[in-house]
Amino acid sequence: MDKRIIPFLLALAVSIGTSAQPKGTGRCPRPIHPRDFSKMDVLDTTRLRVRYAFCAEKIGDPQTYIDLQRLDVGRRVVKYYSQFVYLSDSLCALWHKTNPRAQTVPVWLGEGGREPEQWSEYEWSDYFFQDGQLTEYCQMPQWLHRENSWYTEPAPKQQWTLHGETQTIIGYRCQRATCRFRGRDFEAWFAPDIPVRRGPWKFGGLPGLIIKVYDKDRLYTFEAIGLETRPYPITRFRQYRDYHRSTREKVWKMQRKFNENWFKAVDFHKGTVDASGNMVMGEAVSIHTPYEPLELE
Repeated sequence: MDKRIIPFLLALAVSIGTSAQPKGTGRCPRPIHPRDFSKMDVLDTTRLRVRYAFCAEKIGDPQTYIDLQRLDVGRRVVKYYSQFVYLSDSLCALWHKTNPRAQTVPVWLGEGGREPEQWSEYEWSDYFFQDGQLTEYCQMPQWLHRENSWYTEPAPKQQWTLHGETQTIIGYRCQRATCRFRGRDFEAWFAPDIPVRRGPWKFGGLPGLIIKVYDKDRLYTFEAIGLETRPYPITRFRQYRDYHRSTREKVWKMQRKFNENWFKAVDFHKGTVDASGNMVMGEAVSIHTPYEPLELE
């Protein structure tokens, strides 16, 4: 494995290891390779697009989100993905096209929420639902792109219990529902007047669009902030063909390992410069960060 001995990142190591961990995220640097927008396949066209704030501190301020995410609902395909990442990659592609002779290219452009330098598997994964199957394409943190993976499983189903309480969210009357899913208890608010049986992330199966959902400890929250019915292409990057085929269990374990100790995962080493100006590899760095994944099993 490639040894990481970049001295100036030691300050990053200290800050990552000692700062308070925000809700819903681990502590890994984001990827540095924007995706290739010149090679995409169009799978379907949206009949509904919903934007969700992920782990927002203030629902009206995108700079307080961990991520801004999209649910694209087509007739055959449903896609869930990060708007922040998608728009940044598209802006980087445009920049590269208009600056073809540049020696370096930007790795991020546009909004990034309250932690733009950090990676979260819930921000850097694309989810596709088609023919009763879920396919997830998982982009891994910085220096771990060799572990980019994908897997397919039957579309997850939650066993919901409906309740009588209602409230209005973004102008829609919503009804309360609860479930236990993969080790956590969740509460959702769905809109019966929007006949779409989907919601953010892997949630679905209610008689109406899920407008808001969160676990009982509020570590993870998803809340819709807007809906559109304009037609947009639902696309998939061709470079996903180069990702490793895997299973949900293997990907889940790998993502948890990266969140808990990214430095150990990339074999990060301290580095010093000797009297002759040569780099000398030092001891390996290992910084454990407590982590609470959305799925506990």
